[in-house]
Amino acid sequence: MPGGVAQALRFLREELAGAGIEDAHREALLIMAHVLGTEPAGVLPGDGDLDPGQRELIAALLERRLRRFPLPYLLGWVGFLDFVLCVRPGVFIPRPETEGLAERAVALTRSLPPRSLVLDLCTGSGALAIAIARARGDVRVVAVDISERSLRCAWENAHRLGVADRVELRVSDLFRRVPERFALIVANPPYVASDEIPRLPPEVSRHEPRAALDGGRGGMEVLRRILRGAPAHLVHGGWILCEIGDGQGENLVRFAEEVTNWLELRVEKDLGGRERYLVGRWWGPTI
Repeated sequence: MPGGVAQALRFLREELAGAGIEDAHREALLIMAHVLGTEPAGVLPGDGDLDPGQRELIAALLERRLRRFPLPYLLGWVGFLDFVLCVRPGVFIPRPETEGLAERAVALTRSLPPRSLVLDLCTGSGALAIAIARARGDVRVVAVDISERSLRCAWENAHRLGVADRVELRVSDLFRRVPERFALIVANPPYVASDEIPRLPPEVSRHEPRAALDGGRGGMEVLRRILRGAPAHLVHGGWILCEIGDGQGENLVRFAEEVTNWLELRVEKDLGGRERYLVGRWWGPTI
């Protein structure tokens, strides 16, 4: 491992690019910043030499990354919207597409009645629940997941970001331990078809939790469970927002319309032009 910052940064970039890792320059900067204990903008080529411990750490991180271990797991964090979330192995890594879901959820949250209750299904690291809680100080969020490991991570994030008093975490398989009704339900559930998982990038297929990816045959089994159960947990005029897979929209809309009476139901696209978000408003009676 080269001894200078500039040489080590160049070495990292070349090794990552040679392994076919996209955006090798950015990843090299993030690894170097992590080792130096600074922000990426603080990594300056003229910063001098690395000590033996730093060179050893760079080599260890590079070796794991070349084996396609996800970079957020190596760093222990991932950026989401305007905040940072801790992530660790066994916890699903939030994607840029989910930032689009969060932005829609935040916009809806700001229009909800005072002291509304929001449900975040499959919360993972708590990204959506935290974004919603940060958007409105009077809103309470119930965030559920089947993974206790994920909920521990979400608890740490909620505490560090100052919203733990308004985010209640529960171990639950979707609605099983959720008796309340909500003004808004958000979900980023598993929606990858089981037979597609082996074809995902190795960072995902080998290292991220399968339970957070596998949507069963066709990828829509969990989404259908959510759409079937949601009306019993929405207030009159309540909203649902789900992240979905490209090409699933028409089938999910048809299924939802067969289940209950929706005032509004539509599919929206992400920034790449792919079907990504299912938006619905329920207009049934409050029971």
